Amino acid sequence: MSIKNWTRVGLAGAVMAAAIVAVPALAQSDRGVEARLAALEKRVALEEDRAQIENLTRAYGYYIDKKVWSEVVPLFSKDAVVEISGRGVYKGAKGVDTLFSKVIGRQHMGLADGELSNHMVLQGVTNVAPDGKTATGRWRAFIQIGMWQKMGLWAEGTYDIRYVKEDGKWKFSLMRWYGTYFTPYDKGWAQASFGNNGPSKEFPPDAPPSVQYDAYPGHYVPPFPYPNPVTGRPWTQADTDRYSTRGMDPSNAANSSSAGSPLSLESQRQQQPPR
Repeated sequence: MSIKNWTRVGLAGAVMAAAIVAVPALAQSDRGVEARLAALEKRVALEEDRAQIENLTRAYGYYIDKKVWSEVVPLFSKDAVVEISGRGVYKGAKGVDTLFSKVIGRQHMGLADGELSNHMVLQGVTNVAPDGKTATGRWRAFIQIGMWQKMGLWAEGTYDIRYVKEDGKWKFSLMRWYGTYFTPYDKGWAQASFGNNGPSKEFPPDAPPSVQYDAYPGHYVPPFPYPNPVTGRPWTQADTDRYSTRGMDPSNAANSSSAGSPLSLESQRQQQPPR
C-alpha cells in the first residue's frame, strides 16, 4: 500500500476515533442543556407564581377599599384562617365571610355615603416554596378612614400571609394583620392613639386572638417569615419578644393617650366606620 493510501486510512481512522469520542461528549452536553432548561423553566414558573400572588394581594386591597365583601371572600382557601387586629381567629369560608361582611363590614356591602376607607397594601415581600404549592408574604397597609364632616382616622399595620395553590389558583390560606397604630386625624399620632380591637360579642370568633400585642405608643414586631436576605439568619420568637413592648397598648386606661379627649374612646369608635 502506498504512503498516500496509508495516509488516507490513518485520517479515516482518526475521524472515526474522534466521532466515537464525540458521541458521549455530545450526549453529556445535551443532558447539561436539558438540565439548564429544566432549571430555567422552574425559575420562570416560580416567578409567574410570585406575580399571581402579588396580583392577588393587591386586588384584595382594592376590594377592601370599597368594602366589596362578595369579592373578598373568594380570595381565601376553603380552610383559610384569618385574624385581624385583635378580633380573634375566624376559620373556613364561613368564618372569613363573618369577619369581613359582618364584623368589619357591619352587615353592609359597599361604602356608605360620605365614607372613606382606603387600604393601601404596600411593600410586599413574597417567597414561593420550591414545589410551587405554597408561599409566604409580608405586606403593610396604610389606611385612611373617614366620614364626611364627622371624623377621620389614620392607621397602619403589617400583614403576615400564607398562600396556597388551590385548584390551580393562588389563594390566601392564612392572614394575620397586626395594627401598628390607630390615631384620629385631627390629633395625630403624637397626641392620641387608639388600642387594638377586641373580639365581637355579636359575631364571636372561632378562637381567641393568637397573640396579645401592643399598638402604638407600644410596638410589636410580627415574626418575619423569611431569613435575612444577606446573612441567611432566620427570625425567632425570641427576637420578637426582645424588640416588642408589653403593657403599652392604649386600651390600657392608665396608658391611654386619648385621656382628656372631648369624646371617650368608646364614643369615638362608635362614630367611626369599621376598621
